[in-house]
Amino acid sequence: MQASSIALIYLSMSNTSKLNQYIKEGVGVTILSVVVNILLSSAKIFLGSLIQSGALFADGLHSLVDLSTDIAVLFGFKMASKPEDENHPYGHHKFVSLSNFLIGLIIIFFSLLLVYTSYRDLFLSHPYLVSPTWLALFVALASVIFKEALYWWTRFYAKKHNSKILMANAIHHRLDSFTSILALIALSAIFFGGQEWGFLDKIVGLGMGAYIAFEGIKIIVSASRDLLDEAPDQKVINDLREHILSTPGALAYHHFRVRRIGDLFEIDFHLQVDPKITVVEGHKIASRVKQNILKYHSEAYNVLVHIEPATERHIKAEGVHDAALEEDVH
Repeated sequence: MQASSIALIYLSMSNTSKLNQYIKEGVGVTILSVVVNILLSSAKIFLGSLIQSGALFADGLHSLVDLSTDIAVLFGFKMASKPEDENHPYGHHKFVSLSNFLIGLIIIFFSLLLVYTSYRDLFLSHPYLVSPTWLALFVALASVIFKEALYWWTRFYAKKHNSKILMANAIHHRLDSFTSILALIALSAIFFGGQEWGFLDKIVGLGMGAYIAFEGIKIIVSASRDLLDEAPDQKVINDLREHILSTPGALAYHHFRVRRIGDLFEIDFHLQVDPKITVVEGHKIASRVKQNILKYHSEAYNVLVHIEPATERHIKAEGVHDAALEEDVH
């Protein structure tokens, strides 16, 4: 049988162990984040209410938002680890993008609530009486330290696994660290400077709310692109396809497409091989191409290869091929 009998080969993922390690490490760092956020949000919201500090209460609210995003991340990992089924033949990895989308919605809701309450207290309510204590200052400082540590730890695993959902959660930790710094500055000014600095507490709450809302919009936009199957950056596409023509027997290819499914990529393209070889030999070449892609890109999930003969009729103008191939097909 010749390769001119067009064959369609589905090349499934062989990176299962890497995927399992990614999910295990991602869940581990997120569970730690859950514990930290429960403790910090409880302390900051309680103390913020007790001393009537909008900045500290806002900071606690942001930690509570981080807690909700942690839960969304854990949900995304749980769904992504489920195998394909009859209703989800392509797997459940889109749930990761959906989780990111929900994270963005949650962030925007709470940030707009924060903007409203801060604006009300600053311009429409009574003068802001804030009575910070040493304990409040200590909690704000502890929040800066713990959230910054969580940022770097989560960022490490996000970089290691090229994970958008972990990187989004790392950014949330950095934002919480940033809001804690602002709360600490506002509380310190009032603590050492007196009640005349009380307005600073509400200004901090107003500014933090607007900034957090902007970050939430960015997360929603990114998640929407994934859910709508928008192609990744050209640099990502070039990195994925650079291993095709370096494989012996792979003469040309075209219609190379990549889509993101959660934190992973699904790839399909038309591969052209010598028309004189058998389908079995063509399948071996396609398998080697697949192995090369998966070897250097743990984020590659599925590779779908459509085999075609490398004849003049099949060499597409938009395709990519070896320079020597032009002489053979003319």
